Amino acid sequence: MVDEKEESNDPMILLVSGLACGTDSPTDNQTGGSLALRREMLLEYLTNSKLGNGAAISRVIVAGGGIAPKPKPSLDSDKGTSKSYMTNAKNKKANHESSHMTLSLRELDMYFSEILGSGIPVDYIPGFHDPTNANWPQRPIHSCLLPNSCAFVDLFQRSTNPYENVVGGERILGSDGLNVTDLRRYLTDGNVVKDEDVKEQRTAVSSMEALRQTLKYGHIAPTGPDSLPMFPSSESDPFIVSKRPSIYFSGNAAEFETCLVTSSGDEVEKDEGSNNLTRLVCIPNFALTGEVVLVNMRTLDCEIISYNDAGL
Repeated sequence: MVDEKEESNDPMILLVSGLACGTDSPTDNQTGGSLALRREMLLEYLTNSKLGNGAAISRVIVAGGGIAPKPKPSLDSDKGTSKSYMTNAKNKKANHESSHMTLSLRELDMYFSEILGSGIPVDYIPGFHDPTNANWPQRPIHSCLLPNSCAFVDLFQRSTNPYENVVGGERILGSDGLNVTDLRRYLTDGNVVKDEDVKEQRTAVSSMEALRQTLKYGHIAPTGPDSLPMFPSSESDPFIVSKRPSIYFSGNAAEFETCLVTSSGDEVEKDEGSNNLTRLVCIPNFALTGEVVLVNMRTLDCEIISYNDAGL
């Protein structure tokens, strides 16, 4: 945790993933909470300089999941399977998805514009459900889809996925987390779990371990293009980690995880005299956990902020 008294003047970056604008969280029905309210609580924290370390935040990085997944409307089974009915059903589904995408983008645009209006730069990394190409590297979302945000030319950055930037002299590298999710399909932690049918199943490694392995391999997406779609490149590999990042993150994780590692990917304890260390961060999905991550740019210490509106 960050000592607020000693480090309140240090520049901070806020990492968030899975805002899911345009919908409520799937857990809200059980908890009675509201994702829209949690987003407003985060917005108040960022724009109100009297709340916590909000005034020290120098940049917000949104690691994918800005808009909600497409809804899956159910078809009425008692309506038959006639050609006219199926055609109408497909048209209704397409119109519903288009309307949902428009609403989500409009809400995301307004949300970003309020943050940008307070003077805080925002970097937006597209994700799996965003209206951009599916193959990696994903192109930045088009400016016409976020007109209000793009009006802040000097503050809003439409980034690629994966993301790389230099902030305050520190190199930051990361993605929406799809590369980590895909890599976990092939890595196991050695533990064996037996199900009801007495079948042995090996459990996948944690998101943090998969992220650490990508840094150790020196490649952001080692499973591509076999299972992670990528654009072909005959001259060079754009996913090779050629320079050590100070902060390396992945988004849309099930839970918050972090550690410090050397350039070779070996985990180490915090040491004030150590140099050339990388802070690994698995950013939790905000829609599911209500959590965001603060990283101190001077010390690379992490602080997690949780928003819980259940019962309000």
